[in-house]
Amino acid sequence: MAGSSEQMIEIEIGILRPEVRLELPAVEDSLPVVRQALRSLGETVEADLADLEDAELAVTEACANAVEHAYPDHGGAVHVSFFPRDDEMLVSVRDFGQGISEARDSEDPGFGLSMIEGIAKRVDVHGADGGEGTVVEMAFGLGVADTATVDGSAPGIQPAERVLRRVVAVVAAQVDMSVERVMEALLVVELVARHGLRYLVGDHSEVRVTRGEGSFELRVGPFEARGVAGLIRDTEVPVVGSVVASLADEVRTEQMRVDEVDCEYLVLRLATRG
Repeated sequence: MAGSSEQMIEIEIGILRPEVRLELPAVEDSLPVVRQALRSLGETVEADLADLEDAELAVTEACANAVEHAYPDHGGAVHVSFFPRDDEMLVSVRDFGQGISEARDSEDPGFGLSMIEGIAKRVDVHGADGGEGTVVEMAFGLGVADTATVDGSAPGIQPAERVLRRVVAVVAAQVDMSVERVMEALLVVELVARHGLRYLVGDHSEVRVTRGEGSFELRVGPFEARGVAGLIRDTEVPVVGSVVASLADEVRTEQMRVDEVDCEYLVLRLATRG
């Protein structure tokens, strides 16, 4: 992981529609997280692999330019949104600095707007409404019009589990976890995604991943009152007890009101082990 300070990733995943919003620090470590989120959604909508890889290249380039050009003094955030619509994937990349519009006028050979325009069906680069920064909006021909779902009616847990597994795999590798510990982290995420859906409040799952030295913290919710206890209980197996509680280094519950409703968030810390 680059640097020793904590870095926070905010993820919002749609349950009724496979939509994903990311808020990430403007650092190179964020780029593989963006790629894996797009790969997860591409798999959900059954995108052609070659088209998906091209889209990943273009989106990574847009994010890399925000990281490189938007904040000359370093520090800042990049917001990335993915919206599957019919047979297209709509992608938005926003920074809050000087942005891509400044870089496009430079002679920097590393700036890849031409490459992005060559891959995407449509590209629009413009200033952010009501604030600083630049927005890059792209449309890619990905997927099928009728997305396959878990229960035949809504995408449900499928995209959430895919996104979480891929993002956690990247973050676990960045904090230098062993292969065995990465597999344990993925098992924890899989169980939380599968069992948490029944306790979820609203139609979006909110995830916060905080990278630290040799560990990361995962915060998932919002769940209904006593939902965290129910989720943990649902992961129990004979002899072992709760698999999530057994594999995580710390488990706690955070209380919060969401839209005037008392909710809970499950917070897990997973660390490297010698």
